[in-house]
Amino acid sequence: MDSDTKQHLKYLVGLSILAKIAIVILTIFILGSIMDMYAIVYYYENAMSIFSNHILYIDYYYEYPLLLFIPVLIALVPSLLLHSIMIFALVFSGLMIVCDTVTIICVYLISRKIWSKPKTAFIAACVYMTGLAVQYFAMMDCSSFAVMFMMIGLTMLFYGKEIVGISWMSDYLAIILGYFAKFFPLITLPFIILYKSKSTSLKYEIVSALKIIIPVSVILILPVFVFNPASVIKTYIPMRLDIGYFSNTIIWTVYVWLHDIFGINIAMGDVLLFIYICMGIGLVTIFYFAFKYQKQEPVVLLKFILCAIAIIVLSFKVRSPNYILWFAPFICILIADNIYKIGLFYITQLLAYIEFPLTFALLWDNTKYTNAIFSTDWYLALLLFTLEFSTLLILIWLAVEPVKLYKQIFKEN
Repeated sequence: MDSDTKQHLKYLVGLSILAKIAIVILTIFILGSIMDMYAIVYYYENAMSIFSNHILYIDYYYEYPLLLFIPVLIALVPSLLLHSIMIFALVFSGLMIVCDTVTIICVYLISRKIWSKPKTAFIAACVYMTGLAVQYFAMMDCSSFAVMFMMIGLTMLFYGKEIVGISWMSDYLAIILGYFAKFFPLITLPFIILYKSKSTSLKYEIVSALKIIIPVSVILILPVFVFNPASVIKTYIPMRLDIGYFSNTIIWTVYVWLHDIFGINIAMGDVLLFIYICMGIGLVTIFYFAFKYQKQEPVVLLKFILCAIAIIVLSFKVRSPNYILWFAPFICILIADNIYKIGLFYITQLLAYIEFPLTFALLWDNTKYTNAIFSTDWYLALLLFTLEFSTLLILIWLAVEPVKLYKQIFKEN
């Protein structure tokens, strides 16, 4: 590791902590908003169930995978000793800050494989680290824990043992561990298999992945599956079909424009079906492109993964604002050399931060706009989500450069 890299990593660790402190000060003391504790309290209450007769997964459904309990139980120990849920919140948030710092380091290291100049890689990490919404949610939700595994897996893929040097660990193991903390890391798996198969074979990589995935899955799923298979299936295949439409989704926004603004007689289910069809077509197209591309270029792999995660996240009828954590690292890596794209990233971050926490309950709630239809605040909610999704889609387009990517994939054929 050269001196520039060591110096950059030291700066990033310190700046990561400062960024978190800054977002707390901005949110609470300057804007008078809140650091949302709902998720942390939810983790705490369910963790406390281990002291009752109601066992998670077995006696009742719990939406988060098993490995989430690693940071939860670590935070639970001092909170029990000191009899304080606030201690749990502080320790848990501290652990998520550590996880996000690891992600920032991974963003930097991956960027070193993408860009020739170390300065550009440092910019990519700093852009990620200064995103308002990213830094807000990095402290308040378990996603940071799973995102860390996903980014570690990709870093190990690109570096092998060059930096990590842990023989028992592999990119496949990191990805599957991330899945057992939250669903989204699993999306990267088929693309990693296809990427690695270019220098081996598809059969070899599938077998290699299964050698890790199967034993890990048996260890983490089977003991609970025996007692309550339905609960386990619902946890690890999170379709969320039993939850209503969320107002902070593309589905809802398109429906409001068509039905309420333009007066078209259309049902929400029709919009859902159309967007799900588009999602299916999009995913099949991305997989086909990844299959056809014969080279091993990290930047192309990141573009495939960004597209797949973004398509799935933005197509669901259920969306949490913290989902932005899942694709923000890839965007920051891909746009680090362009000041205009970076500026657009900050605009999307500002809009996402306005969405939550600043306007939650004021303009929108999970399944509704909170003000009367056609009122000023109702229009403001619609405008907010329209701008947010529009700018985000433009940003993803600019980061991926699909026309250029298409030519790059099929030029050799």
